[in-house]
Amino acid sequence: MSYKTSEKNQYLDIVNIRALERQFQNSMKKENHSAEADFILGGAGGEETLRANTDDFRNFKIIPSVMHGLFDGLANTSTSFLGQKLTLPIIVSPSAAHGLVHENAEQETIRGVAESGSIMTVSHFSNQLISSIHDSSPETPWLYHYDEDSDPGMNRFLLDTAVRNKAKAIVIGVFGASFGRRERDLTNKFDFPSDLPFQQLSAYTDYPKGLDILSVNNRKHSDITTDRIKVIKKYSKLPVIIKGVQNGTDAVRAIEAGADAVWISNTGGRQLDGTRSTIDALPEISRAVNKRVPIIFDSGVRNGQHVFKALALGANLVALGRPILYGLHMGGSKGVESVMRHMQGELENTMLLSGVKNLEELHKYARVERKH
Repeated sequence: MSYKTSEKNQYLDIVNIRALERQFQNSMKKENHSAEADFILGGAGGEETLRANTDDFRNFKIIPSVMHGLFDGLANTSTSFLGQKLTLPIIVSPSAAHGLVHENAEQETIRGVAESGSIMTVSHFSNQLISSIHDSSPETPWLYHYDEDSDPGMNRFLLDTAVRNKAKAIVIGVFGASFGRRERDLTNKFDFPSDLPFQQLSAYTDYPKGLDILSVNNRKHSDITTDRIKVIKKYSKLPVIIKGVQNGTDAVRAIEAGADAVWISNTGGRQLDGTRSTIDALPEISRAVNKRVPIIFDSGVRNGQHVFKALALGANLVALGRPILYGLHMGGSKGVESVMRHMQGELENTMLLSGVKNLEELHKYARVERKH
């Protein structure tokens, strides 16, 4: 890649994710990559949903329970999901173009995630080949996929790539019939740098010249159907996770289409502004799912208390997006690992102070109530 950015590989002393975000923003600005930072930090419209995703966690209060004989070091955050063992219930959301923030891009991210004992969902908008990303880690990731309605051949190519590289699951993005109108990107006239290759898409030799699909502000998309979800599952023969669910009715429809898990997400407020936050939607969706399939939750998660609240309200896993890119930029794989360890430590602290020592107890006994 001729596009230049961070080459750091160092552990980070993280006090909180808010401070890490400021460090990330300042560092990208010094590199003359402010527009790239805005692409990562920003959301759709006036960013009402972007802010609500984090702010609305305040509306849910933890009710601690004490006198259980717990002590420091007792908390156990290990879990399993679709047959994969994890040391913590925190995974990494798919995001495009990790090369915007670090020279080694997704290869560096997955190494840090693996060291933390978790899994990563790789976007097919990766700057590196999926095969090289897989080869960088003993932990096989999931692959994020959404259909390109204009080119069925590309869809088959991407799904075949996932199967060939032994992906553990296909995460299908379902986020409507268009792309979010992101005012920061429009103001900056941002598009992906021409010298930042998207090697996985470029590997599809039949794709027309220019890879117009990569244009940020002029992309076309159509809404996927439940019938298409069934086709993808049958074709890939892999577990299918539906990402982008924001209400209980759609969660049920996803399950009826064969979803092996439901992923609650509004893509970090990057699609439709003015929607409710994901933490506000979680209780309704959890009731609708009724434990038929596991639930993944993302958008706005910035500390261990947020993770605890989401798990207590029905999520099985919580996914991080932007904070992982902050860690990647500031410290490479070690920075990514630092973010994961920091979140795990805050979760363990919250668990012990709330009166539970493992995730089974958290799901059974933890009390989180909506503030009226």
